[in-house]
Amino acid sequence: SHDDGKTWGNITTILDLPSKNGDRSPSAPDPVTFNAWGDRPNCTTYCNSAFLIDAQMVEDKRNGRVFLAVDMFADGAGFFGVKDSGNGRINIDGKQYPILKTNQSGKNWTLRENGEVFDHENKKTSYRVVVEGNPKLNFKDLGDIYNERNEKVGNIYLKDRNTPFLAINTAYVWLIHSDDNGKTWSNPIDLSAQVKKDWMKFFGTGPGVGIQTKNGNLLFPIYYTNQNNKQSSALVISKDGGKTWDLGASPNDSRPDLYGQNSQTLRTNQRGHELTESQLIELENGDLKLFMRNTSGKVIMSTSKDGGYTWVNTERVNELNHGYSQLSVIKYSKKINGKEYIVFSGQSESGQGGDALRRNGKLFLGEVQEDGSIVWKTDKLLREISSVGTSRQSNLRGYSNGYVYSSLAELGDGSIGLAYENTVDYTTIMYLPIEMQEFFWRDGKIFSDIRQKTPLTVTYNGADSLEKIGDGIAIKQGMGESLGGVTVSEGTLVLAQKSAQDKNKAFTDVTLNKTGILQVESVQNIDTLTVNNDASGHIQFRVSDESTPILNIAKGVSGKEVKVQVNLQKKLKPNDKGYYHAQGEELITFKDNGQVKWRLVNDELKDGMYVYTLASVAKPSALRTTSQPHSLYLTNKLITADGKAVSTVAPLKAPLTVNARPQVNPVLASYLTANLALNKMSEQLQQSFMYETRLLQEKDRSIFVKYLNGKQKYGSNLSFIDYGYDFNSSYSGVMLGGKVWQSEGGNHAVYTALNKTSYKVTPKAVDGETKAKYQSWGGSINWHSHLPHNLIVDLSTGYQKHKGDIEHASHVKGYTFNIGADLGYRYQWMKNASITPMVGLHYLYASL
Repeated sequence: SHDDGKTWGNITTILDLPSKNGDRSPSAPDPVTFNAWGDRPNCTTYCNSAFLIDAQMVEDKRNGRVFLAVDMFADGAGFFGVKDSGNGRINIDGKQYPILKTNQSGKNWTLRENGEVFDHENKKTSYRVVVEGNPKLNFKDLGDIYNERNEKVGNIYLKDRNTPFLAINTAYVWLIHSDDNGKTWSNPIDLSAQVKKDWMKFFGTGPGVGIQTKNGNLLFPIYYTNQNNKQSSALVISKDGGKTWDLGASPNDSRPDLYGQNSQTLRTNQRGHELTESQLIELENGDLKLFMRNTSGKVIMSTSKDGGYTWVNTERVNELNHGYSQLSVIKYSKKINGKEYIVFSGQSESGQGGDALRRNGKLFLGEVQEDGSIVWKTDKLLREISSVGTSRQSNLRGYSNGYVYSSLAELGDGSIGLAYENTVDYTTIMYLPIEMQEFFWRDGKIFSDIRQKTPLTVTYNGADSLEKIGDGIAIKQGMGESLGGVTVSEGTLVLAQKSAQDKNKAFTDVTLNKTGILQVESVQNIDTLTVNNDASGHIQFRVSDESTPILNIAKGVSGKEVKVQVNLQKKLKPNDKGYYHAQGEELITFKDNGQVKWRLVNDELKDGMYVYTLASVAKPSALRTTSQPHSLYLTNKLITADGKAVSTVAPLKAPLTVNARPQVNPVLASYLTANLALNKMSEQLQQSFMYETRLLQEKDRSIFVKYLNGKQKYGSNLSFIDYGYDFNSSYSGVMLGGKVWQSEGGNHAVYTALNKTSYKVTPKAVDGETKAKYQSWGGSINWHSHLPHNLIVDLSTGYQKHKGDIEHASHVKGYTFNIGADLGYRYQWMKNASITPMVGLHYLYASL
C-alpha cells in the first residue's frame, strides 16, 4: 500500500523455496479447489517442501534500507521437526561453513565459497550448489545441486532419495534487505549463523516488527529452545546497519523465580517460565520493554537498561489477558498530553493455549509514567475488534470473532494500521485503520493529531466533562446546548456550535490548560472561562469582512491572564475619538471583577498603518456588584503625547478631556517626514553652493571643493493629535564646483557644482523608533551679474535625486528641484569692506 492502507496492490512473492509439489502453494490462484492451509489434516498435498514462516521487518531510517527476517526450515523440519542443534555450520581454518549431510554416517561434507562442495577429507568435489539465487525466480533456486555435467540432481533443502547431500535439519533465520522500498530484494543471508549457539535447537523470529533505537541500533526479537525443548525470548542486535549481529541475553537468564535456571538449563513446566514470540518498544528514557508470549494466562514484560543485552524486572502484566498466542506492540511516535503511549494488540482470552482461545481481539493503550512503568486502563483505553471470521474446523465450530496473529503500524496521518488473521483456518489477513480517538473517547478525551488531513468533528452534547488532547484540530459542532464542560490541554478546539430553538452553548465551562488553544467561530456561548496559571495557550479569533466571531461568557472569567490571538483579515475603522469605546471589533462579553488581564499573544497587532490592542470596556449596569459586565474589543491602541499608552480598562463613557490618538506603525513618521527631509537637504545644498560661489567672486578664484558635514532640525507646526513629527538629521558629503564662464569686463559669470551626499533622518515619534537613510546626487547653476548703481543679481537653480531606505519598511525614491532669484545692493563700508543686503525669492519642489 502506498496510501496508508486505503488501497492495496497484489501479493508479491519475494522469497520462495523448493517444493515437491511444483508451483502449487497455499497462495495459488485457485483457493476454492486448493487451500492446503484451510485443510491442515490433509498435509500430504503440501508438506513436502522447504518453507518460510513468521516474518518481521525493520527499516534503517538513516538510509531507508528495509530488512526482513524470516524463519527458514528445510523439508521435514519446522518447530517440532528440528532434529539437530546449533547453527548447522562447522569451523574450518577460522571460517564458518554450512554442513552438508551425506548418506555416509559421520562423513559430512561442507559448502564453501562460490557454492563449491568439499568432502569429509576436505577435498573439492565436482558438485556445485547455488548460493546466489535468481531474483526473477524469487530465489527459489537457492540450494539447487549440479553435478560435473551441469545437471541438476537435487536441492540441499528438499528430501529425496537421489539427492547426494542435504543441509542440516535445524532451524534457520534468513535475512534479506531492500533499498527501493520493497521493489527488489537482496540474496538471503543466514542470520542464525552469527548468533545461534550450539545448544540451541529451534531458533526463530518474534513475528511482527523490529525496531531501530535512538542510537541507531537495529533490533529483532527472537526466541529459541534448549536441549530440554524449553523456550526463551531474546533480541538480536546490529550496531553497524545490519552487517553483523549480536545475541543478547534472555530475560530467563536473570529471573529470580526460575530457581537458578537460565535459558540454557531451563527444564521446569511451571506456567510462565517459558517465553516465546515477543515484540518490543523503546521508551524516551532509553528503556526497552519486551512483551512476551507465555503460558501464564497474562502477558509477561521485561525491561532492558542497556539496549537489549540484559534484562531486569521480568513480570506479569495482570491487566493484559493472554492465551498463548502472538501479540503485537508499538510505541506512538509523539507524546500525547505530556505522556508516552504504547499500543498493544492481542487476543483477550486468558489460558495456556489452543485455537479456541484465539478470538476476541482487543487493542489497548498503555500510558507510560515518569518512572517508566506503564498504566493500562483496559476498561477505557481500548478498541475491541469485531471479526467475522469463524473456524471451519469441526472441533472449533462456534468459536467466532477470531483473532490470531496481528501486526501494528503507525500511519502517516497519526492513526494506527492493524493487520490480523481473523480465523484459525489461517486463510485470511484483514486490514483495519483505527483512529486514536477511538481509544481516548471512552476516557472522556477528544484526541486529534496535526497530521490528520481533515480535523476531527465532535457533536457530543452530554453532561460528561471532556478534555482536548493531541496537537491537532478538533471542531465542536453540536446543535443547541451542551450540558458538560471541557478542558483544552493540547492542540486546538474550535467552537462551532450551531443554534437549535434559539439556544446555543458549546460547553458549560471551558478551561485552558497547558498549551491548549480555543478557537471561536461565529457567535458562541459558554458559562465560565478558566485559565490555569501555567497555561501557555490562548483564545483565537479570525476577524474578516464576512464575520466577526464573538464569545459570550455568561458567568465569569478566572485566571491571572488570558491571552488572545487575532487573525485580522479586514480593515478596522480608526478610533478618532481619543478614548476606548465600542468602535472596534467586539470579541468577548464577560463579567469582570478587575482581576483578569487580557493580552494579545504578540502584545501588539500591527496591520498596515495602525497598531491594535485589546480594550476591556465596562458596560452600564443597574446593579452594583463586584462582577461588572464588560466587552473586550479589538481596537486602535491609544497613546498620549508623551508616548504612554492609555489604560485599556476603561468605562464606556468618554472622559471629559482627551489628549490621545491611535498609535500608528512608527515607520509612518519616516514616510510623513520624507518630503520635508528631501526639501530640507536640497535647501541646505543650494545654500552651500551659493555661499561658495560668493567666496569665489570675492577672492577671484575659479574652483572650489566643499566637504559637507552638519546637522539639521525641523519642527512641525502640526500638533501631536494631527500626527505632526519633528525630526533631526545629520549629513555628510562633498561638493565640487567653480566658475565656468565670465564676461570680458568681469561683470557677469556662470558658476556650477556637482555634489554627492548621505544623510540620516530620525523623526521624533512617540509611536516607536524609526530611522531613514538617504543618498542624494545632483548639481546647481548660478548666473551672477554686477549691474550699474551697485546692484547685484543672482539667478540660481538646482536638481537633486534622492534614494532612501526606511528601517523595517520600504524604499523611498524621488527628486527635488529649486529655482530662485536674489537681488542685492552693495554698500561700501570703509576702504576694504562692504555690506551687501540681499532679498530673494526661491521655489522648492519635491516629488516622491
